[in-house]
Amino acid sequence: MSRSTTGFTLIELMVALAIFGILLMLAGPQYAMFMANHQIRNATDALLNGVQQAQGAAVRDNTVARLLVDKTTGTGGWQVLETIEGAESATPVQVFSVKDGAPAAIMTAVPADATQITFDGFGRIVPNVDATATLTCIKVTHSLTGTRPLNVAISSTGTGVGTKLCDPAVVSTDPLGCPGGCS
Repeated sequence: MSRSTTGFTLIELMVALAIFGILLMLAGPQYAMFMANHQIRNATDALLNGVQQAQGAAVRDNTVARLLVDKTTGTGGWQVLETIEGAESATPVQVFSVKDGAPAAIMTAVPADATQITFDGFGRIVPNVDATATLTCIKVTHSLTGTRPLNVAISSTGTGVGTKLCDPAVVSTDPLGCPGGCS
């Protein structure tokens, strides 16, 4: 009588693990690039949302609201601070505070020393209460070479009025492109 066995032999398991390891080594760099681009997109979306939240809070409550961007942590964090009853000298109240999941994203403000943007009750950009530079663009990149950077362009003049997520690799005349100061 012959004995029938079912299952895998040790050799078959070792061959399967070797093939799996080779496939994993081939897919690793593409996965790292995918994750880096995903972090750039998350940080850019979070910053765009922050600008829109600040502008919306100012219009909704007919007051002064500002977006304060945390560039030091690299997490895409931001706060919306709102001045109650429109008094610019009053201490602002924090309305929103967000930290997103993109710790490896690198944010660069334009101008370089800017960390905030202020909106009035009509949603227009006004000078910051503390007389610091007003954000006009936030560039989001990653330390991994070959990733696709994105920008959040903030404009209150010319034909490009508004806030948009844009791609610096696209020409500025294209709707996906960034305006002159943000590319």
